[in-house]
Amino acid sequence: MRWLRWLRWTLIGIAALAAIGFTLGWWAMRRSLPAIDGSLDAAGLQAEATIERDVRGIPMITARSRVDLAYATGFAHAQDRFFQMDLGRRLAAGELSELFGPVALKQDTRTRRFAFRAVARRVVESAPAEERAIVEAYARGVNAGLASLDARPWEYLLLRATPRIWLPEDSVLVVHSMWWQLQYNSLTSELDRRRLERAAVAQSTPEAAHALIAFAWSGYSEWDTPNYGKELCTGACGHPPAPYPELLKFSGPIGAAGGEPGFAGSNSWAIAGIHTKVGTALVANDMHLDLGVPAVWYPARLRIVDGAALDITGVTLPGTPAVAAGSNGHVAWGFTNSYGDFSDIRWGKCGGDRQREERIAVRGAPDAVVVYHDVEGGVVLDGEEYADDVRAGECAQAAWLATRPEATNFRLLDIEQARRVDDVLTLAPRVGIPAQNLVVGDADGRIAWTVIGRVPRGTGPDRLFGNLEFRDESDHPRIADPPVGRLWTANQRVVDGPALEGALGDDEVDVGAGGYDIGARARQIRDDLVGLTHPATEADMLAIQTDSRALFIGRWRFLLLELLDEEAMNAAPARREFRARVSDWDAHASPESVGYRLVREFRGQVLDSLWHSFATGLSGGRFEVRRPAQFESPGWRLVSERPPGVAPPGGGAWRVFLLSRVDASITQLTKDCGTLAACTYGARKPVAVRHPLSRALSLPLIPRLLDMPTQQLPGDHNMPRVQDGAFGASERFAVSPGREDQGYLELPGGPSGHPLSPFYRSGFDDWTKGQPTPFLPGPAVHRLALRPLSSAP
Repeated sequence: MRWLRWLRWTLIGIAALAAIGFTLGWWAMRRSLPAIDGSLDAAGLQAEATIERDVRGIPMITARSRVDLAYATGFAHAQDRFFQMDLGRRLAAGELSELFGPVALKQDTRTRRFAFRAVARRVVESAPAEERAIVEAYARGVNAGLASLDARPWEYLLLRATPRIWLPEDSVLVVHSMWWQLQYNSLTSELDRRRLERAAVAQSTPEAAHALIAFAWSGYSEWDTPNYGKELCTGACGHPPAPYPELLKFSGPIGAAGGEPGFAGSNSWAIAGIHTKVGTALVANDMHLDLGVPAVWYPARLRIVDGAALDITGVTLPGTPAVAAGSNGHVAWGFTNSYGDFSDIRWGKCGGDRQREERIAVRGAPDAVVVYHDVEGGVVLDGEEYADDVRAGECAQAAWLATRPEATNFRLLDIEQARRVDDVLTLAPRVGIPAQNLVVGDADGRIAWTVIGRVPRGTGPDRLFGNLEFRDESDHPRIADPPVGRLWTANQRVVDGPALEGALGDDEVDVGAGGYDIGARARQIRDDLVGLTHPATEADMLAIQTDSRALFIGRWRFLLLELLDEEAMNAAPARREFRARVSDWDAHASPESVGYRLVREFRGQVLDSLWHSFATGLSGGRFEVRRPAQFESPGWRLVSERPPGVAPPGGGAWRVFLLSRVDASITQLTKDCGTLAACTYGARKPVAVRHPLSRALSLPLIPRLLDMPTQQLPGDHNMPRVQDGAFGASERFAVSPGREDQGYLELPGGPSGHPLSPFYRSGFDDWTKGQPTPFLPGPAVHRLALRPLSSAP
């Protein structure tokens, strides 16, 4: 009995301590919630500014000058998203280890090679005075917003860390973090290609090697859907396939399936006023990125009420003062990533021309000192992940536009004052961001496409090394007012013809100019647009953005049905079931579809096996090369034509190879699901939108508190509705300039990054269901006034 009493009181004590700890933790977290009503004194503000929020928490920020508007925007960003901003600057600067310890050192070592913090300082130093004043005011607003919290942001409470103040250069670093997310894979893809080409040259001539690489990377394909200035290409758009290269062989092992190659992509399009219901242009945009909590973008309406009046609504990138995509009442615009030639790889000495030592602070461990080597206009890719090249005595040297101070600036701010399409076309060549396809439409009904970002002149494989000269409005690529009245971009080969293609791809046009996606999404979007039988509306745009029809993969289904004939299914019940389930599908990438998942798995098994055997055989297995997105075209050619002069992986007949891939698909799917009947597409990779700390902190209830509800959603890579687990539409909007009240803007989460805020999850349900939420903030239910100290009583 004494033992039972002791146990009871011990358990009561533990429970009490746990309750006290939970209460204290909850209280500490609540103290870091921002003030959203009342008034606050704001040092460095010239006149009163306000932050009003609607019932969803979407802010409308109002000031009397652009400098004060930047201050108030920084204040709101820091209130809601400081940790996200901090991770952005640390990612680019290679300073994550200072916060997270040795687990982040590999990433820091990779990014520190490019010395982005030093580049960011030079960007700020060289900025025009007006632009620098806005960035500096934004930094003051960030620090004021951070200081206004009663406790440091909740993430730092959990990490037991203190946030650093915000510097003007940190906003540049946040832009560099987008350079990293959008273009670093293109740089590594070019390295893969150069490595394979060098291996091919060792076996033949440079001309034969280039023909082989051009076949594998397939700059042109039957899925090409470029925009045309004079006519609409309704079928396969020119460029007949080249003969099979003489070096083509599959001499490596078949290998296991590696999955769809990762791809940072987006959709955007514009419809001229002649094809819309109200006569103004209609612009739609959904940018595809890795999804997390909080959402990538921060929605806001920014207004200046005195002097140079401004009223602009859209999505902002926390850490920067500009609206990235949206509408200012006169023009509306959206982006997709442009896969042009913005990095170059060449082979040279491993020692470089200069040596640079970087000291990386590592929490809980000694500083890491890393030595890098630089060359004129670039860096040497040496170190552990490039060990094979180092051993060969000749290292890859990389020139990347992101490392040039003149390639990054804040001239995107100037788009706020644009009144017509021509203003944006004039501005676009001078804006310093990762090169993006920009579609723009104005209130007069005009539309245009261009690349927004600095595009170098010059030719040749080494054009990014040494001094650079940039294109201006006289020779910058663009298409304005196309007779077809529509423009579309989906990371495909956007334009056709030597002049426009050469500006983007230069020497790499025939190998995809830096890694274009296969044009399946663009084809489906274009056909959806031209297939509208009535004047276009915002509702039509959302229907296209959420189109999950599996048109692209249909030919693989027909291949399977033809392949699995009675002879193939004889005494093979698993193949017979596979065929039956493939035959019975609804032609959508829907969560409940079994047939779609089976066809998808078979396609992946075939393409991965072809690629692995090709690349491994060519390289001798010395290094791993990822399958490029464009390999769909040569891969399909091989399995549909089955050329007798080219043996498939493993030798033998093509039919035998393809049937082995059916069997491999059955084995993998049965392993994953238990039975083929249980292998629904939605169960393959549920959409888990998670906070970075929910993965790092192994504490009970943390995922439920921090993460969005896990969902099974329709969509896949090669259709307008892109969805692959926690990769998908980081926003969806459609808007006509001057009719913003009719537009919509969906986000996979709310504006607040605080889990105790009512605005933490607002909008997520509408995003998952594809239901429109208003483009403009609603009536204000909260109002915070920021007062300059001189006006305080």
